[in-house]
Amino acid sequence: MNVNNTDIDQHFDDALSSEDADRLEQWLQNGDHLDQWAARAELHADLRRSLQRRGIQQQARDSFSELNSQSSGQEAIPNIQQHTLTPEKSPVGSSGHKKTFPQRWLILTIATAAVVLFAFVTLRKSDSPIKQTLNGRKSIARIAYQQNAGWSSGSRLTGDTIAGGMVHLQVGIARLDFSNGATVTLQGPAKFEVLSADRTRLHEGVLTVHVPETAIGFEIETPTVDVVDLGTAFGLAVGVDGETDVCVFEGEVEVSAIGETSSSEGRLVLAGNAVRSKPLQGKLESVRYETNRFEESWPVTSGVLQATGLMKFVSPGPEFVPGKYEDNEHIVVFAERQGIKLESELLVDLSSPGLYQRIHRHNDVKIAAGTMVRSYLLQLDPLGTRERNPENKPRVTGQITFDKPVIGLIASTARLTSTDTLLGHPDGQYKTTRRGIEPTRNEDNLGLKRDAVILSDDRRTLSLDLSAGSAVDQIRVIVQETE
Repeated sequence: MNVNNTDIDQHFDDALSSEDADRLEQWLQNGDHLDQWAARAELHADLRRSLQRRGIQQQARDSFSELNSQSSGQEAIPNIQQHTLTPEKSPVGSSGHKKTFPQRWLILTIATAAVVLFAFVTLRKSDSPIKQTLNGRKSIARIAYQQNAGWSSGSRLTGDTIAGGMVHLQVGIARLDFSNGATVTLQGPAKFEVLSADRTRLHEGVLTVHVPETAIGFEIETPTVDVVDLGTAFGLAVGVDGETDVCVFEGEVEVSAIGETSSSEGRLVLAGNAVRSKPLQGKLESVRYETNRFEESWPVTSGVLQATGLMKFVSPGPEFVPGKYEDNEHIVVFAERQGIKLESELLVDLSSPGLYQRIHRHNDVKIAAGTMVRSYLLQLDPLGTRERNPENKPRVTGQITFDKPVIGLIASTARLTSTDTLLGHPDGQYKTTRRGIEPTRNEDNLGLKRDAVILSDDRRTLSLDLSAGSAVDQIRVIVQETE
């Protein structure tokens, strides 16, 4: 649907046909068009104010001319009371000739011109009424992160707010953080519509969602289903024909089919399950749980912005948790817990930026009680068993960047075990054998050849250089979370 500035101008001049007016109204349903509409509206408002100002100024000049012409043959200005106009009378007589312009009318005209000019200048210094209205729209979400993102509306910046309307991501990844705490990551191409803080619509594309307790009831509609989140994480994929797949990573969601033949009752879908709805069928069918299409956006939803080298974020779901997944070629990243408020202070092995190879020998670091945190487990767990201290251990390196600062790292067996209940994954199967990052022995080379940890200066990026031995190399990462 094409709408140009001429159509908008005709709208403000009341010159649009009813058909064109309907077309313009549909065009405005897309939130990306509001800026163009607002710019033309502001231009029209400015022109009207300018014309009004010029008319009053011309009237004032004419009044001065009348008064000078009248007073040139008189010694004194006529008495105000003798020439006061009543509201019903006009300064123009029945013969069409202007009457003598009174002093009171002149004063009122000049005062009016001054007021209008002052208002014009004031409005020019501040936002126009239309801009004030648009700026006053309550922000529902903001762009928290984007990677190689291309938008149909042009460039968008990280941090930009969204007050509603259509969001069309053509390529790349973009994460939207909602004011109620929900997190939605879009994978382009995707057409996503923000209806309110707890109600959205995915017209086409792929997204992943995490909903904390503060946003339970968060709803996403598609052409064929209505999904209500009950405090969980899930993926949603909508094809060009409207066919929708719902894949539940954690917790549970309520899914209802949309259509004339559909039942009004919703279906509860639990973690590790997936359903599909096809256009016009109005029903849900169970399908195989597959997460391949969500593996690009899910880490970003979970707070991991980037993982490089041999760092690998596991697939989401109940079968991909610590203790159930082994890989001696990658440092595997598990999302463990989110939204944990520490009831007492927590001892960790380190928190300051730098290079560490003797982690266990550092002084204790405390995270204060009341801090809101989330946790991840980074693990190198060799397949099968290995002999103790073998020669030529496989070496694995990788780097991971989080969306918020790392405030603590735990790498000792005792502390990992003691924090499994508080910070570990609820479905994890943690081993009781040796785990953690092995402390460097005196005879080891202190170069970057054996089990090294580097925390960046901004405390968001963690680099690991590990070697797979008989023990499980693990490090728990504690990230500060906004309450």
